Amino acid sequence: MVELSAEELANNVIEEIKREKGKIEFPIDPFELLKNKGVLISLMRTDNLSGIIINDSKNITIVGINQRDSLARQRITAAHEYCHFIKDLKRNKDEEDRIDCIKNSKKDIEIYANKFARHLLMPRSELEKICNQYKNSKGYLDFESITIISEYFGVSFTSCLKEIAYNLKLVDGDISSESLKRRMKRYGPNKKRKELIKKSIDSRLLANMINSVSSIMPDLNHYTGNKFMQNYIFYDNKLEGVNLSREELNYILADLAYNGSESKFYKETNPDICMTLGNLKLQKFVVSTREKPSISKCQMLHCLLYDFVPYKDGNGFFRTNDAIINKGTIQPIPYYEIPQAIEDLEEEWKFFLNKIDTYSISEYIEQIAYFIYKFVVIHPFPDGNGRISRALLNWMLSLKGISPIYIDEDSRGEYYSALSEIDINENYIPLIMLIEKRILNTMIELHDYLFNESMEEE
Repeated sequence: MVELSAEELANNVIEEIKREKGKIEFPIDPFELLKNKGVLISLMRTDNLSGIIINDSKNITIVGINQRDSLARQRITAAHEYCHFIKDLKRNKDEEDRIDCIKNSKKDIEIYANKFARHLLMPRSELEKICNQYKNSKGYLDFESITIISEYFGVSFTSCLKEIAYNLKLVDGDISSESLKRRMKRYGPNKKRKELIKKSIDSRLLANMINSVSSIMPDLNHYTGNKFMQNYIFYDNKLEGVNLSREELNYILADLAYNGSESKFYKETNPDICMTLGNLKLQKFVVSTREKPSISKCQMLHCLLYDFVPYKDGNGFFRTNDAIINKGTIQPIPYYEIPQAIEDLEEEWKFFLNKIDTYSISEYIEQIAYFIYKFVVIHPFPDGNGRISRALLNWMLSLKGISPIYIDEDSRGEYYSALSEIDINENYIPLIMLIEKRILNTMIELHDYLFNESMEEE
């Protein structure tokens, strides 16, 4: 039997998508293709592999994708692994098979899968049609047009440029490899992309991945949960100006784990330690409880956060004066409106919960970004509102089985900017994308912990 070319196989898959959905929408989602075949998708940290596909003895297939690569590169890898899944991988029960996809591999099987991925994400017929719309008077495409086209297909500028230059011959001038590299460097595609494309499709591409990557929850009884919680409390402390070093925090947590209720830290009056203990109790609750999240239960969450302070008279009570958010461009509502605002937001949340099963993961995240922002604007308590809002966020994520998040130092500025973007422009996309990126970060972190734990057991 004559083997199909990579382009022919990709076209067959496209026709299959068209039959199932009635039409082809771009960018094509390779993560969804894998997920629909029952493939588990994980992110991994590695230097020499773009991806890996494994079929274990229980006939479960897992794809690993390099987290260090750009989103566009990860999409190519997902499409590449899909090619291996339908063409190369042995999927027999009681038999294991594995394909390591080494970067820049010259193996025929890898070259074929790379070609398949390019043709799947950028089908020639569609590429030619779009290119015809952007040709200049000489019949060629300039780099700005190629930038826009690469966004349309959800691929990197480089891969789009090479396809248009070498296969369609639509780039004017010297297109030798070295010359094209120099021209691309002078052009600066990343900077130009931001200038040219005001409404980036990155949010849609990120949503594709979030909907398909296999989520993982921290188990607070094991190493994975303990390590995640250490990181959460450390970075949340820094966000709120609680001054405990990593070493001090780890010592406190270790003492709590070893001595339990007899720990000396339960008798501490140091404000930083009291708030650390309360935040730990709060976060443990939201990531492990089976109760459904509720806006109106924010008062209970506030009591957990302040459970270890010496004087508890104000715990769980709304503020009784007006407040100012130093980093906010829209200020909190007047204090006398808080009870009604919480009640109204709770009613919205209950209405949303009735439809929760109809939402994809990414659609669900869009909705909870709205609820968290609205809570931040209400700003119901004299203090602790940021920590309560992030606890509510993780509680809401857990309801859908989504990994919890924390805001580390690298994402702190992005977090405040995202809230300001909603304040000023009512644009939720930056906050949604930040939440999605932090979810992916947690999943990578927890997968790493599980891998290290299994290696130690061996």
